[in-house]
Amino acid sequence: MEEGKSPNKATEEFDVIVIGCGLSGLTAAYEILKLDPNINLCLLEAKDRLGGRTLTNDIDIGEGQKASFDLGGQWVASSQPDILEILEELNIETYPQFIDGTKVMQVGHDNVIRTYKSDIPSLGSYWGIIELQLFIWKAERLAKEISIEDPYLWEQAQEYDAMTMETFVKNSARTQGVRDTIQAACRSVIGADLDRVSALFFLAYANSAGGVMKLLMATENGAQELRVKGGTQQISEILADRIGRKNIHLEQPVASISQSDESDLVTVKTLSEMIFRAKHVIVSIPPNCITHIQFSPPLSEDRRLLMENMPVGHLTKFVITYDKTYWREKGFSGEVVSNGGGPLLGCSTGPLSVVYDATNDKNVPALVGFIAGRPGVEWHRQTAAERRSAVLNSLSDCFGPWALQPTSFTEKIWADEEYNGGCPVSFGVPGIMFTFGILRRPHGRIHWCGTETSTHWAGYLSGAVQSGRRAASEVMKLRGKNVIELEKLAFRKPYADQSPPYSLPNLLTPVIVVLAIATAFIAVYFL
Repeated sequence: MEEGKSPNKATEEFDVIVIGCGLSGLTAAYEILKLDPNINLCLLEAKDRLGGRTLTNDIDIGEGQKASFDLGGQWVASSQPDILEILEELNIETYPQFIDGTKVMQVGHDNVIRTYKSDIPSLGSYWGIIELQLFIWKAERLAKEISIEDPYLWEQAQEYDAMTMETFVKNSARTQGVRDTIQAACRSVIGADLDRVSALFFLAYANSAGGVMKLLMATENGAQELRVKGGTQQISEILADRIGRKNIHLEQPVASISQSDESDLVTVKTLSEMIFRAKHVIVSIPPNCITHIQFSPPLSEDRRLLMENMPVGHLTKFVITYDKTYWREKGFSGEVVSNGGGPLLGCSTGPLSVVYDATNDKNVPALVGFIAGRPGVEWHRQTAAERRSAVLNSLSDCFGPWALQPTSFTEKIWADEEYNGGCPVSFGVPGIMFTFGILRRPHGRIHWCGTETSTHWAGYLSGAVQSGRRAASEVMKLRGKNVIELEKLAFRKPYADQSPPYSLPNLLTPVIVVLAIATAFIAVYFL
């Protein structure tokens, strides 16, 4: 059902139309209304719900009880001012991700499950730890040189865009445990294996977050630092209330957008044959979905090429509830980083990539994890019962037999979500990044937002908010409004330029460190 009453065909005009009611589109509309409460605004959403890639569901946890958990994007961080400002404005609170205790790693050729208690991961050898640190230093140094606005401004752009992340990692690290660790991270962060992702894209993407380590960490300023009380989808719901539900039309997938020199109006037609017209249009949908819309005049060749070569990641998210936090009682944090182990049920590996404690703000015990990248595709072919069994058995191998007795098991296969087709983000494949600079450039009276277009924390909730603010400032500036304060927020100095990158703590003896780093430096850079 539609939120608001749809206008008659080709009769009603608006000042601004926003296409897509995820966090970025709703933020754009919200900021526009703050600048001009009397503006005639229309929002179109293809789905029957709000929130885009955020989804908070009530899960049956047994004995007639339900609890809310996020099946989409769920984390925010203190290094993400855009989302934190919106949360504060909407009176939504956060709480820290639980990370205390022993952590689990399963990486390397032997697929051995190891544990560690410090901040130094267990890779099976000191050499692996040092090689991982060297890789991080190298990646952080390169990422800091690359602009997310236009990565091809970097003098080495063509070289790194011709290279997959797999090649970059193999050239930089010889230890399989290190390669598996980075693979698990790439699968969870982007939803794709290293061999599908442009090295230039990955480094630029990391720079938008302030560095590679910030993407991976759940400590202060890291991407998994904080969670939202009540779930993240409520952000979109509250924004919709403030925008006005009457302005929002659900189940209206857009078929075409046309503009001409003969009229100052843009015409938007939906699959249901509704017609909407406005002076400005903001498109806030993922790049992989933009290719399904017909544009007149056509999008530029560069933009079409970019949209057609930014596939969306493949990610299945699972939330498992228990009657108590067994892992905490045993001294575990709930964190797992895994290469999936050996082949299983015709899949190249088991299902696990990354797992975290997911106990919610009501203290309902839970674990959350991802089946992502190639394993995500392979396990998608299996039955729901087979995925459930494989995940629970893998967790049992990591934590103990209690993992086999959950009170509920819920999964969200984002590839099956219509008008998304995947999660968590659309990414650049090798050879396409020379077109990336056009991503945010308006197409006539059409403007763009969405987390992929963000320059701060691209791919995250905060990136969605920042891009919505930017699009709102572009449109309202054209309408003659004072957007100075909004531009200060949308174009502020990236967090990457405000703080140094993370580094793994050095708990090794000075002699070992000096000798190992010297040897590794020669191996990585000269051999």
